[in-house]
Amino acid sequence: MAELLPDADAESAIRSASRRAGRVAAWLTVVASPLLTITGLLVLAPAGAPSMRDGGAPAPSASPEGWAEMYVRSWLSATRDDSAELEAFYPPGMKSQRAVGTQVPVDTAVISAVSQGPGVWSVVVVADVLVLQPDGKRTASLLCAQVAMTGSGDAYVATSLPSPVACPGTLGATPLAYDEVADPAGPIGQSVAGFLGAYLAGQGQLDRFVSPGASLGLPKPAPFAAVQVAEVRTHEKFEPGQAARPVDGTVIHSLTHAWGWDATGQSTPVDYALTLVARAGRWEINRIDPAPLIAGR
Repeated sequence: MAELLPDADAESAIRSASRRAGRVAAWLTVVASPLLTITGLLVLAPAGAPSMRDGGAPAPSASPEGWAEMYVRSWLSATRDDSAELEAFYPPGMKSQRAVGTQVPVDTAVISAVSQGPGVWSVVVVADVLVLQPDGKRTASLLCAQVAMTGSGDAYVATSLPSPVACPGTLGATPLAYDEVADPAGPIGQSVAGFLGAYLAGQGQLDRFVSPGASLGLPKPAPFAAVQVAEVRTHEKFEPGQAARPVDGTVIHSLTHAWGWDATGQSTPVDYALTLVARAGRWEINRIDPAPLIAGR
């Protein structure tokens, strides 16, 4: 007989894997009382996004993504001892046969939301789920579920239980447009290493490595204690000698692979696509690019 997942372990897993405090707050609201669910979801709407009703109250979302996401969490969490939470989303309810803690949703996100007609929605939610195995271990897996909702914006209801569907696939590796390798000890590599050390680990003054006027706010707190650059590649090619003393205003695009080390000695790999501009004979970081350059585009 499979060993049940201890409640303390399940709660710890949920706390450690949750991305947003807002989702946890909304979940606690649903558990506390289905009657408060609508209010909780409205309070958790993104700041600045909702329009305002007369009297200053935020208007509800025109689509039920958040409602569908919470519904899927409730569906996955239902047990033979407690399935009542589902009734806040799906009044007919259901009787789950699962024991407590054998299936724990630790995170959810909306993949797509399509309106099938006035007041009718089809929402696909992906959930990261911990499932108890026969050997007593928990395995994490992704589950995608399609949810049918109907409503007007002030209120929504599910028209059926969630339907597991295929999750989106993953494409092959994308070729990037950084064919040139820069010497980590050279002027480009030193500028990038100095910038990442200051930016990610608080080592040195960031202004020394950033172009005047560039807006680059520091992550707080610093995510790492130290940074080690593994490789620096560039999109542009330089003839011998040109990279050492660039003409002011010259622009290059680089992709850097690095390791961030925390205070316990554990490392995390990171990539940074950067735009560098030459000034006073040296390279300065002008911005963190929103995405690497893709080959052939």
